[in-house]
Amino acid sequence: MKKALLIGLLLFGMNTQAKATDPVKKTNPVKKTTTTSLHCHYKAAYYEIRSKYEDGEITLNQAQARWQKAKKRIKKEEAN
Repeated sequence: MKKALLIGLLLFGMNTQAKATDPVKKTNPVKKTTTTSLHCHYKAAYYEIRSKYEDGEITLNQAQARWQKAKKRIKKEEAN
């Protein structure tokens, strides 16, 4: 019984991990961009700001302000 439960949990966890990382590609024919590429831009900006915050180069308020500016910039690029 324990082996069956362990195998079931292991397979369920593997299935969940495989589906969680699959990129969703939706192409916008007018703007010629994909949601995956925009998602990557958001993640890149977020991790850049996060690394500076964790290194102590900027404060929390500065990090939040930079994130808001980055979101606006990416949305503006998306609109073009």
